[in-house]
Amino acid sequence: MASGVMVFVCLMLIWRAPSIVQGVQKRRRVSRLRHALDAELDGIFAVLARQLRAGHDLGRALREAQASQSGVVYDELMQWQHERQVTLSLGRVLLQRGERLQIEALKIAGATLVVRDSLGGPLAHTLDELSRSLRDARSLRLKIEAASATHRMQASMLSILIPLLSASAIALTPGATWAVLQTTPGHLLLLIAGCLMSIGHLWVRRLCHVQ
Repeated sequence: MASGVMVFVCLMLIWRAPSIVQGVQKRRRVSRLRHALDAELDGIFAVLARQLRAGHDLGRALREAQASQSGVVYDELMQWQHERQVTLSLGRVLLQRGERLQIEALKIAGATLVVRDSLGGPLAHTLDELSRSLRDARSLRLKIEAASATHRMQASMLSILIPLLSASAIALTPGATWAVLQTTPGHLLLLIAGCLMSIGHLWVRRLCHVQ
């Protein structure tokens, strides 16, 4: 019975493997794009503002900004240009991309530009203000990360230290080791403890992450 269940699980994993790999690759690409845009988005908006002030249209400004980038950011700017040809609104493009990729900076920038489209006003000035706001927000986040680095490291060490101490206590007690490793209640105890420790570790990591 157990071998049949294992075979079934293995077959299901093999069947789902391509979609799992595809999903992991997509998450990694979005993660790389999120980190890259976090570092470059304020500079991109600054380039767009300078190009608009120089008298160029938004299409040429986007091409100039794209030429100054590489990798995933270059591909993302190309996507902006393609989608803008359909919507004719940079704000709506950024808003849709932000919602699709779950990138807060893009959603905020897109919403700001959509409001600017409704109320009017110079696009270059709005892009400059967005660039400054993003730069200030990143600077503040880096300061918070630097100030809280020691406490975040202590919290992470505690979340790792507790499982190590528990494993050491079990290993140093022969009767407990046999009970945990050879009996069904011991297996259930290990499973429950592992789940709780994993949840606690993820919770600590989430608390230590600076948005």
